[in-house]
Formats: sequence, structure tokens, C-alpha cells
Amino acid sequence: MKKLSTILCIACISVSVTAQSGVRIGNLEISIKKSTYDRDTLMQVTVIDPCPPCPSENETRPEPRKNPYKYHVSSFFVGMGFILPDNGNDYYTVLGGSSISIDAGWVRRYQISRRFALGGTFNYSYCNYKLRDAAENPVFMEEVIGKPFARKDISKQAYRCHDIAAGAFARFYLVPPKWRNNDGMYIDLGVQGDFAFSKYYRFNTHSEGKDRYHNDYAFNPFTASAVARIGWSWFAVFARYRFTDAFNSKALPADLPPVTIGILF
Repeated sequence: MKKLSTILCIACISVSVTAQSGVRIGNLEISIKKSTYDRDTLMQVTVIDPCPPCPSENETRPEPRKNPYKYHVSSFFVGMGFILPDNGNDYYTVLGGSSISIDAGWVRRYQISRRFALGGTFNYSYCNYKLRDAAENPVFMEEVIGKPFARKDISKQAYRCHDIAAGAFARFYLVPPKWRNNDGMYIDLGVQGDFAFSKYYRFNTHSEGKDRYHNDYAFNPFTASAVARIGWSWFAVFARYRFTDAFNSKALPADLPPVTIGILF
């Protein structure tokens, strides 16, 4: 009786497999194929191995390894630059030794990889352009001063501005930093925008003393510059080229020299 029951079970399974042409139980798959050359029927048994293996209910997947070079760091900086004189017809004559810029602010660096980083700056900037011949220009005298002065009466003249500046840069490392607060040896290439919240022409004469002349039409409040830096650790040398006009070309015939070179700490 037991043998008869076993034979009937095997027959039922065979009929079910044949009718469905394929049965899958867990990772075990049974498929029925017919040969095209004869009337034989082939039965194929396949064990499916899941890929990738799924973790069990009590097992958690390991977290992917974080990039050890990805981090960000902020630092304070100060700098001083010297405005290079340009005696061309497009610029007013400035005295190089007395024409300076002073910067102080924050720089934030986002380290992307071992040899590359992105960063931004936010700072206060003061610029002093000591001029020699601006007041003698008839257009400048009429637009800014409003009345003529004898050359012998003029003792000092300068253009000064106080700016809020923000910039962005890409940093390429020649020598990668060894730890987070170290900058290694690098080259920065970036841009900077300045807003002059205070700008005026300082004019001193022997007859009338010191005076300031503000002109919102002649003096542009917004300027933009390209910036390059070469640095090692906490020290850097920078060059800044202003590619927009400091003076309104519709009001004044000449502009201020655009190049500043200096150091940062």
C-alpha cells in the first residue's frame, strides 16, 4: 500500500511539472523542455543563487567607506596689497608706494580630494589710490570738485573706498595638506565681487584744507576682479586684476589702474 501511494505522488508531481512546464520552489527551479529533433522531453533542475546575497533579518549591511579627504575648514585671513601704477592714457596716474589695499575676512575651504578643493571668501577691503593729476583734468574737476584750483594750492589728492567683498575659487595642490588645518602648497584661481559702501575723493589744499567729494554717478559701487594666489601653509602671494571700471566711463575720461599684488596671512 505504501509503495502504491509513493508511485501515485511521483506521478502527480510529474503531471503537474509537465502541465506547467516549470516549477520554482525557493532557490530550486524545475523546467520541462521538448527536443526539436525527437519526441523526448527533457527535465532541467536549476539551483538559483541570489546575487548579491540578501542580508538576513538580523543582519545589517555595512555602511560604505567615507572619503577621508572630504571635509571643510574655515580660517581668518589678513592681507596687504600694492596697486601697480599705470601711466597710460586710460588711467589716472597713481603713486605706487602710497596706493595700497588692506583685506581682512574669512575663507572657507571644502576639500574634495587629496589634490583639489573648492572655497569661498568673505571679507572687508580698504583701498587707497593716491592720485597725482586727477584734479588737473578739466572733466574730473568739473564732475567731482566743481571748481578749479591752482596746481600750487593742491597738497594731496586720493580716491578711497571701503568695500564688502565675496569670492569663490578652485584650489589645486602642488603639495597636499598633511592635516586639516594645514593648507599644503597650492594655487588658487577665482573671482571676487566688491560692493563699495563708502567711496569718495579726498582733496587737500593749502587754502581750504581737507575735503571729501562723494559722487554716486561718477564712482561705481560694484566691481569684479579675477584673483590668483600661490600659497604655502599659512602664507600666500596674490595678484588681483579688476576687469570692471571703478569710475563711470560716461562721467570720467579715465579709470584707476586695475592690478594689485600683495601678500596674505
